[in-house]
Amino acid sequence: MQYNFIENEEVTEGLTKNLVKFSEAQEKTMEIILYKVVPMLESIHDQVFKKPEYLSVGQVALIEGVSEKTIRNRIKDGTIPTTKNEGERAYKIPRLEYSQTQTDVKSKTSYRNVS
Repeated sequence: MQYNFIENEEVTEGLTKNLVKFSEAQEKTMEIILYKVVPMLESIHDQVFKKPEYLSVGQVALIEGVSEKTIRNRIKDGTIPTTKNEGERAYKIPRLEYSQTQTDVKSKTSYRNVS
C-alpha cells in the first residue's frame, strides 16, 4: 500500500479550508444569537415574569374572578386602594397595597346563601 503524500496534503488543505469556513459561519451565527436573539429573549422574559408596579381594573377582576364593575364598586367604597393622576380616566391599583388587602376582599358570592 503506497501513500501519495501530495494528494493527502491537498485533501488536508481542503479539509482545513472547509473547517475554517465552517467555524467562521458558526462564529457569525453565535454573534447573531448573542447580540440579537438573547436580548429579545431577555426582554420577553422581563415582560412575562416581571411583576408590574400597578394593576389595571381588568387584571384585578381576573384575579378576583369577578366583573370589572364589581372592582370599580370596591374602589369607590375604599376596599381596593387606587391612585389616579389628574386628567386620567383609568384607575391604577398599586400591586403591593392590593396584595396586602387581597385577603380581606372576598366576592359577595362567597357569603351568599344559594338555594
